[in-house]
Amino acid sequence: MNSTETDPDDPKRAAVLAAALGVFGRYGFQKTSMAEVAQAAGISRPGLYLLFPNKEELYRATMGGVMERAQRAMEACFDDETLGFEERVVSALDALMGQYVDTQVARDLGELLENSGPQLGTLFHDYQERARTTIGTRIAALAPPGVLTPELSADDVMDLLFSAALTWKQTATTRAEFRDRTARAVRMICRAAN
Repeated sequence: MNSTETDPDDPKRAAVLAAALGVFGRYGFQKTSMAEVAQAAGISRPGLYLLFPNKEELYRATMGGVMERAQRAMEACFDDETLGFEERVVSALDALMGQYVDTQVARDLGELLENSGPQLGTLFHDYQERARTTIGTRIAALAPPGVLTPELSADDVMDLLFSAALTWKQTATTRAEFRDRTARAVRMICRAAN
């Protein structure tokens, strides 16, 4: 297993990634040092370098973990059979993007993810494409009869909601506002189909 993969059985690694998330979220990639992460994680700098040979790999592992948790949370919302279609879609988009709305730390983390092209390479783009594919597939499987038509495919609905949610993530002042906007959009799509 290389150092950019998550090993759920390694509590030291998990503690380092949690500490790194806080430090990167506060200072950004450029201003964060390995010494600051080691101190926040309560390990020695050489110990940190044994887990992650450089800051770039630590950053990729940290941000990869953030993206993987968001993806899993979104999928869990789609899998929640106690919710109807509209609630599943709203909850899923909230799990994916709404978490970056409420607090300044969350907003900073969201910005960090979006502006890390040089450090993350294609990781963020691949994450977004994976999320888009999941949303489109789940909408196709879960949409009530009549919502999807030859003129309005699951991918069309996904594209509209994903694009709108990206905008609302930046403009909503609270997570509740993000969820409300998303819910209204989903309701409009469902009502337009009837």
